[in-house]
Amino acid sequence: MRTTLNFMQHARCLCLAVYTAVAAEETNLWQRETLTGDWGGTRGRWSEKGFDVGMGYTGEFLANVSGGVRRGALYQGLLKTLLDLDVEKMGGWKGGSVRASGLWIHGTEPNNRADIAGMTGTAYLEVSGISAFDTHRLYELWFEQKLLDDKLSVRVGQLALDEEFVASDYASLFLNAASGWPLFLSATVPSGGPGYPVTGTGARVRVEPGERLSFMTTLMEGDVGDQTSANRTGTQFRLHENEGVFALFEIAYRLNQEKNAKSLPGTYKLGGWYHSGRFDDLGFDTQGVSLADSNGIPLTHTGNGGIHLDIDQMIFREKADAGEGLGVHCRVAPWLAGHRNPVDLYVAGGLVYKGLITDRDDDLFGVEVHFARVSNVVRDLQRTANAVAAAGGTPNLDPGPIPDHEMAVEVAYRIVLAPWWSVQPDFQYIFHPGGSKALRDAIVVGLRTQVAF
Repeated sequence: MRTTLNFMQHARCLCLAVYTAVAAEETNLWQRETLTGDWGGTRGRWSEKGFDVGMGYTGEFLANVSGGVRRGALYQGLLKTLLDLDVEKMGGWKGGSVRASGLWIHGTEPNNRADIAGMTGTAYLEVSGISAFDTHRLYELWFEQKLLDDKLSVRVGQLALDEEFVASDYASLFLNAASGWPLFLSATVPSGGPGYPVTGTGARVRVEPGERLSFMTTLMEGDVGDQTSANRTGTQFRLHENEGVFALFEIAYRLNQEKNAKSLPGTYKLGGWYHSGRFDDLGFDTQGVSLADSNGIPLTHTGNGGIHLDIDQMIFREKADAGEGLGVHCRVAPWLAGHRNPVDLYVAGGLVYKGLITDRDDDLFGVEVHFARVSNVVRDLQRTANAVAAAGGTPNLDPGPIPDHEMAVEVAYRIVLAPWWSVQPDFQYIFHPGGSKALRDAIVVGLRTQVAF
């Protein structure tokens, strides 16, 4: 009897210890990975069975305080929810997984491809990467199968290519949209291409023959549809033959990222893209007459494409085996066809320091510059319009300054208050908003907060 009582007492003590540990984890607000914790163990049990759920919120206050089209301020928010299913844990086959995600995009003013861009007058370097049309939208919906010990994976479904392609850890600090889904795609591919806020139907193949090298390629629908009308809810699943197809590839080499690597880590990516559709000439009609002085049909070209180089490299580390230090990011798209694209050169680069302030090891401070050069064809079109107007004619576009470039300088500091919460003051200076001197340089200040639920 005494043995039984001792056993019961030990069992109660053990249960109490487990309960106390769980309760401590649930109540230790500032050390949780998510704001809502493990839901009393429910989240962990679901994960063991193959169900992972997540929710994250990004909110921004942005104000154009000088220059541009007009001064003003706004708030915009993005709530992203996702469900990941591990087919193997659910009793299915090895290597299978499914993802479904959705977006709630909202703001203080009805967005029509970004209110803040309407204030600043930017044509290419949009100030915020979450600006989009207000809506509830299906985002990703795909199935992935991994094979050959995860060295090969194939995804099929509704894909957001900016989740994997042309992605930079350092550039992810910044608010400017070009730091995410790059300008050389958003400004040249129909409807901006399959990157936030619209996904596209297609397939992606990834091969990782070793720890350092990987190769990805994708084949997608040619036009994901305008986010404000044709694809407002993300459920159109377009596959129209007359819109062509969009292909993107990327080779990545990861330097000094093995488990016991001692030298400074870096990632080097070389990529390219091609769209098989037809693109109107930006300068001339079918008779070779400038569109500034012609009522004819624009000349068309078959196909559009380019290459890009993307580099993330740590250049200083405070101490061995630590993440604190200084890194550099560089992104270049050097050759874009001027007759098909409004921009023929894009260059970006920046510095990011992790742990700049003592005892703030997770905080990030960064400075980045984006430069987009307006193509010669667009510049010549404006010159022709100015000449026609000077001769007393009526050109098809208003006379004005010759476009040259648009450039943005951003300074950001992300304060990590908890693993699930960060606050980020931000400053951006936009040179030549709209790509010319028609508008005064714009100054934007902002504050972003991000919460993981």
